[in-house]
Amino acid sequence: MTSVLEEKLREAACIGDIEAVLALLSENLDINSKNSINGWTALHWAAKRGNSEVADILINHGANTKIENNKGETPAHLCTNPVTLALLGEEFVSAPPDNEDQVLKFAPNYIKNPPINGQVDIGKLRGKPDFSAMPTTTLPACLNDDLVLNVRIAGSNDPDFIEIEIPRWKLTYSNLMKICCEELELMESQVERIRKLPNIRLRKDSDVKRLSHFQSLELVLKAPLASDKSNNCYQSISTCKNQTILY
Repeated sequence: MTSVLEEKLREAACIGDIEAVLALLSENLDINSKNSINGWTALHWAAKRGNSEVADILINHGANTKIENNKGETPAHLCTNPVTLALLGEEFVSAPPDNEDQVLKFAPNYIKNPPINGQVDIGKLRGKPDFSAMPTTTLPACLNDDLVLNVRIAGSNDPDFIEIEIPRWKLTYSNLMKICCEELELMESQVERIRKLPNIRLRKDSDVKRLSHFQSLELVLKAPLASDKSNNCYQSISTCKNQTILY
């Protein structure tokens, strides 16, 4: 009976049936139980289907975010939803697969024939326990919060700042550098450092996460490879007007 309910939990996570997920978790099931064929857990399904609220509930009830299926894939490996990836502690790095069927060589019946009403058949468990008395989980507020920053190129002839927006959940040093360079039409290889005005150098993710709305930043560019000095060991003609030029 337990194995049947554990499969129901995976089905509920896949379908996104939050009530069924909570009801099944109240039965003290193994939240990290794997399907015997493909090794997927409930969290694998929530991640694959982008069911962020279900993923949040599972994680808060002890689901292992690093557990691997039979192919060595963690839930994050299967996920393309930025919000769900943030809950899993990862970043969005690639486009979703063109065809889900190409990825899921084994498709359980609830994928082939999903319930019409979007609810998993859990019998008398539905409506039990009293969900109004249970603690609810909410997605972190930062997932929907964009940070607005003012950015310019240090020492540029144009002193104006431009405004950029970056989601707080995506706020890392590398992402900040990438977005600033895209907006200012620079290559990252041109930038020596990011400076928080008036005189603070940003070095790592923790520095970036402390930024506040409308903070002013400058991208300090690397010195050009060519030097102002002549590299032929001769003085410039402009500084030696009275000397004879030999050919």
